Amino acid sequence: MVAALSSLLAGAYAADDVAAPDQGVPGMEAHRIEESVFNGHVVVYEAGRGNARSILLVHGVSPEGARDFRNQVDWLQKSFHVVAVDLPGFGQSDKANALYSPANYAAVLKVVADRFLAAPFTLVGHSVGGVVALRYAATYPQEVERLVVVDAPGVLYRYAYASRYLAHLGLDFLPSEPLDRLTGIARRILTPIERMNFNPQSIVDSPQLRQELLDGDPAKIAGLAAVTDDLHLDLPDVRAETLIVWGAQDTLAPLRTGRALARKLPHARLVVIDGAAHAPMLETPERFRAELEPFLERGLPPAPAPVIASMQRHGEATCRRRRGLVFEGDYDKLTLERCQEIRIRNARIRELIVDGSSVTIDDSRIGGGETGLYARGSTVVMTGGSVEGGVAITALGSRLDLAAVEVEGREAAVTAPKKSYVVFSLSSVRSPHTRGELHDFYTVTAKDPL
Repeated sequence: MVAALSSLLAGAYAADDVAAPDQGVPGMEAHRIEESVFNGHVVVYEAGRGNARSILLVHGVSPEGARDFRNQVDWLQKSFHVVAVDLPGFGQSDKANALYSPANYAAVLKVVADRFLAAPFTLVGHSVGGVVALRYAATYPQEVERLVVVDAPGVLYRYAYASRYLAHLGLDFLPSEPLDRLTGIARRILTPIERMNFNPQSIVDSPQLRQELLDGDPAKIAGLAAVTDDLHLDLPDVRAETLIVWGAQDTLAPLRTGRALARKLPHARLVVIDGAAHAPMLETPERFRAELEPFLERGLPPAPAPVIASMQRHGEATCRRRRGLVFEGDYDKLTLERCQEIRIRNARIRELIVDGSSVTIDDSRIGGGETGLYARGSTVVMTGGSVEGGVAITALGSRLDLAAVEVEGREAAVTAPKKSYVVFSLSSVRSPHTRGELHDFYTVTAKDPL
């Protein structure tokens, strides 16, 4: 019966195929089908037809398209009906100067899923495909049973992509030089455009601007559209258990993005693969499989019981004109004076003073008194954790980049006696002046506290 049904399905697919494409992904049957989103043709690959469970693989900005998953097909098709797609603009699918946004790509995936898959299925997205997968899972939550996001760029507010450079190199929020292949595309354009208060979304929306500024290149269009896509209001709609996989050496999509996602998605776990950069499934295929396979079979493991770890008590500490120090533990007061590339992690600090310094703060709790964090002439990059106080943050001529941080001020969340700049990504803010989930860039002055 299964064999007969498979034969009938194969005949139906073949009848609708526009032309027989080349075998793009070894071990997979290829179909070229019409899609109504871009009014073109997209190439879909499948293997393991007849298996009860289904998995859909979505690639990133790569000329190889679905071939990026070639190392995974052999073992996946033993248990899954595997479907992969060359997104429009890539691989063997049609290419044009088109609006290759995550929302439009999600609509293409819907066409593919309705035709080839039985819901609910597992959805795997790499790089830009990870952003597309998040968009799909938020838009069609009932269709995605499990979600895998691999090294997704963007997600954070667009000014935050250079956070490591802000902290370690003292760059501005909009440096002119390219930072990497994905966000470099956006930043080269965002620098002059946003200084003229020009919405970068207008670039990807306009055929003329896409041609003039992006050469109508699908990779540039898809990259810019992905890193400017705002997901912050949609992430709570993702119901699927989510495995977030990140290469430890990824320089294109910073690891802090994965850590922020793991905190903001309702049911998520982050795994970091040593020795991998931006494409773990190609660079370390066996380790990638070792992380992916248990999740596909059993989902996320039960959350461990909370463990209250005792922190080493330090009382008060001061750093003066040092570089590269790491602070952990419990501090009544920590002062950084002209210290660079400082790292604070897994700490509890009742009062943090950052003066003429650059510091990265991870998974720490700051505050408890009148002012939690005082920053003067400094760059502060914080991921996870919280800042609280009568005034949570006082900034003087400083730059702050906060991702997945909870900020609570009884009088104000952020005050700035001297103009300062704050980027919030996927952060929660509570104060008499501001309340809610913030995902934006703010100029804070004495007259305009948050």
